[in-house]
Amino acid sequence: MRLLLPLIAVFATIFATVDTVHAEPTNFRVGAGLLKYDIHPAPDYMPDFRQSGTTIFAEFPQDNYHGSRFIIYALDEGDTSLWGYETQMMIGYGLAQPGFRIHTGPAWHREVIDVRRNGEADPQVFNGWGWQLGTGYQYQALTLEIAATYRDTRDYRQENKAATGNDTPPAPILSNLLISYRF
Repeated sequence: MRLLLPLIAVFATIFATVDTVHAEPTNFRVGAGLLKYDIHPAPDYMPDFRQSGTTIFAEFPQDNYHGSRFIIYALDEGDTSLWGYETQMMIGYGLAQPGFRIHTGPAWHREVIDVRRNGEADPQVFNGWGWQLGTGYQYQALTLEIAATYRDTRDYRQENKAATGNDTPPAPILSNLLISYRF
């Protein structure tokens, strides 16, 4: 019995792989990108457009008009250090076919930013809703896209008030230049 289970697992993997090789391509995409993140006005340890980060993501258009995307990002430059993730619901056109694509929809994020006070870094969690917009072009299995998310200001406003005493709401915008491959 101990030998039977590994053999079944090996044969199941082989048959699944053979079936996948002959299957039509899905619209599942995996990609990477460059990140620009700006929270302004904000303390110096918060991100601004002078710094760049990296992004990896997975995307699945359910059809030509609806899709979802999960992004993991990080930025570590100078006094600014953060990482986080964002999930997006995409509503648009051209999401599952070659050619022009455009989309918009709600997003939710959670990130950890190193807040610097009294010379020490203290990781703080920022999360909330946002609204994303993106456009790009798909050529065969490759997609190039530019996308941005405007985020709810609540957590960032509280950090501004704690750090500077200023209650001015910032404008947090996460921008990405993305390239992906469709499997």
